[in-house]
Amino acid sequence: MASKTLPTTTLRPFAAAACAALALLLGACASNPSTGPGRPRGPEAPYPVVLAASSERRESALAGWAALLGDAASASPTPELLPVTATPAALPAGLAALPRLPRVIIDDAAEQSEEETRESLRRFIASAPTLIGSDLRHLSLVEIVDAPGGAGAKLARYHQRPFHYPLRGDYGEVTVTFTPDLRVTGLSSTAVPDADRLRPLLRSITRQLTAEQAAAALAGRGSVAYADASGAQQTRPVASASDITPRELVIFPVRREGQPPALELHYAWELEVGGAGPTLLVYIDAVNGQQLAATPRI
Repeated sequence: MASKTLPTTTLRPFAAAACAALALLLGACASNPSTGPGRPRGPEAPYPVVLAASSERRESALAGWAALLGDAASASPTPELLPVTATPAALPAGLAALPRLPRVIIDDAAEQSEEETRESLRRFIASAPTLIGSDLRHLSLVEIVDAPGGAGAKLARYHQRPFHYPLRGDYGEVTVTFTPDLRVTGLSSTAVPDADRLRPLLRSITRQLTAEQAAAALAGRGSVAYADASGAQQTRPVASASDITPRELVIFPVRREGQPPALELHYAWELEVGGAGPTLLVYIDAVNGQQLAATPRI
């Protein structure tokens, strides 16, 4: 039986429809280059990602403080808690009894070894996650140094890294000051709590600017406003893009006033600005290009 050939006028609509479908497919692929095969993305969270203050977080932190002090809690004042994170700004004055690091004995030496000190600190941090605002999974011990004031006290500093990129700005640090007999004389935390909920929201955000685009945008402004060591506002010129060195992508929390107050979590490019004037670290929002902060590099 002879095959029938469709007339050209019949084929044209099919060809046009096929071309249109192919164009739509290619356009969709080009508009979302960051989505790889096998990794479908859900809808993006509102940006910036927001951590709001909550009474539940504050109550949980105070319960953690009471558990840390034990029987002395009822006779002791509560610490000042930071407005959004509900983490301690410092230990309160007039404590009936100071909290202590747990004593850990690994060998029979008269003085506590470095390994024993690290384990004591680890157990102390693990005992108060709701007060500190983070658990041990996301905290790294950076240093143990002599504390200001002498008397043999030491200061342990931890950095929090709960997200894929490091925290910058005024958040993500925990410090514990302790005496040779393991009394805790200082405790502060700017850790960002609720990280397990915030992490997938941050991952859903599409970053629009590359590091090079952020540097070019900053160079195009011609100058940078920043706060010096005394807090006074200063301005310094940026001569060209060659003065700017992109460092890394970070998470930069910005405090938002209001009722309730909140932290806005931004993706930001950390840029080092050299040339004439003090060397600065400038943070440019990787989604909308806004300058979030600029500080002298220490």
